[in-house]
Amino acid sequence: MKLCNVEFYVTPSCQIMIESEEHGLKIYETEDRWFTEFMLENISNFFPEAYKALSEIYAPSKLNRSYYEYLIVHRFVRCNLSEYDNRKDIDHNGIFRLEFVKCPLRGECKACDIICNPKFNSKLSAREESVMKLYYQSISTEEIADRLFISIETVKKHKRNSLQKLGLHSLTEFISLASRNKMFENDNE
Repeated sequence: MKLCNVEFYVTPSCQIMIESEEHGLKIYETEDRWFTEFMLENISNFFPEAYKALSEIYAPSKLNRSYYEYLIVHRFVRCNLSEYDNRKDIDHNGIFRLEFVKCPLRGECKACDIICNPKFNSKLSAREESVMKLYYQSISTEEIADRLFISIETVKKHKRNSLQKLGLHSLTEFISLASRNKMFENDNE
């Protein structure tokens, strides 16, 4: 699933509000598994250090999986996406637009620059690299799915994540970058 055009903000009682075109305005709750799963996938993929730190902090709640995952997402949103403004926190392409959230513990918190203001992971996974190599070789999405024994949606997800990690907007930009940098020149396949 891809979530687009989303704005978050925090209420005075520390509830996370989610405002999206698709779901309207709602309070984020433990039962919102669709949202939790989307966010966890993105946090672990794009901000692995923050994900690891959050997993350790909330480890005592791990026996209640839904609540444990909810806590991870809730904290990540509060620390990085909770300023109410006119710039969407998840844009029309599904890309996170992190914000400098005002926090009274900024500079004192051990999680500063780990959970809040986290480092973005720009390294492609082995699977993302395999998918992009096949795109570079002008293989169609459907054929990539067949060759790698994955769904077409998974191929598209790997492509979208790869472009985001590399700061690119299109496959054409990727092919140009790969060609200039001779990314696949030494591969024999």
